[in-house]
Amino acid sequence: AQAVALVAEQLPEGARVLAVGAEGLRVALRERGLTVVESADDEPAAVAQGYGGPGMEWGRLVEAALAVQRGVPWFASNTDLTIPSGRGIAPGNGSAVEVVRLATRWMRRPPEPQVAGKPLPPMHRESIIRTGAKRPLVVGDRLDTDIEGAHAGRVDSLLVLTGVTDAGALLAAGPVHRPTYVARDLRGLLEPHPAVSGAAGAGFTCGGWTARAEASRLRLEGEGGPADGLRALCAAAWSAAGEAPCRLDAEEPLARLGL
Repeated sequence: AQAVALVAEQLPEGARVLAVGAEGLRVALRERGLTVVESADDEPAAVAQGYGGPGMEWGRLVEAALAVQRGVPWFASNTDLTIPSGRGIAPGNGSAVEVVRLATRWMRRPPEPQVAGKPLPPMHRESIIRTGAKRPLVVGDRLDTDIEGAHAGRVDSLLVLTGVTDAGALLAAGPVHRPTYVARDLRGLLEPHPAVSGAAGAGFTCGGWTARAEASRLRLEGEGGPADGLRALCAAAWSAAGEAPCRLDAEEPLARLGL
């Protein structure tokens, strides 16, 4: 919806738009008074690209690439490279966007899409306006879209470990990819999140765990729930890394937590 709103803001009513994605994208464009076309030869004024699902034909990406090469504005709903599915991790809309991007790299000034969704702020701003949220919380499983988007929107975030991000990637995260809260799954929304206390020298404590950064690895001592142990490890890793990603070995403490 936000991508379509972005298109409608920049094009006059009735303008032709090449839609690349699922039927919902076409419906939303028509509802905004725009004319949906199927080919680059239909002289579209813009390309709108959204997630098309596993059934989307390769020819749709060909049409998008040809239209973008002709200089029309290019809009994308999001750039998630992957999405979780019942059978594993599958290509997301970002993978389809990359196909079109790669097909236009030969141009003197290669085009880039205007992205309406994560991690850019427009979608978060629209959500806050629609809900009237006073203390919004972004919940997601991706560091490069969900958590980065929360940072861009200056709101708190909760990372859940049920998708593409694992505990090791979380510990290695740079500043814009570090969530406010972390939980194993969505049950974390209804559970308390104990504060982490401590400092670099003495170690960081959460629940019954204490984590410290050593010369080349992270050390974890104590006992308690896995989520609390991970929170302590995050504090130690991020404190040691500062503004850079953390490169300390965390294999042993994560194995102890079963993560």
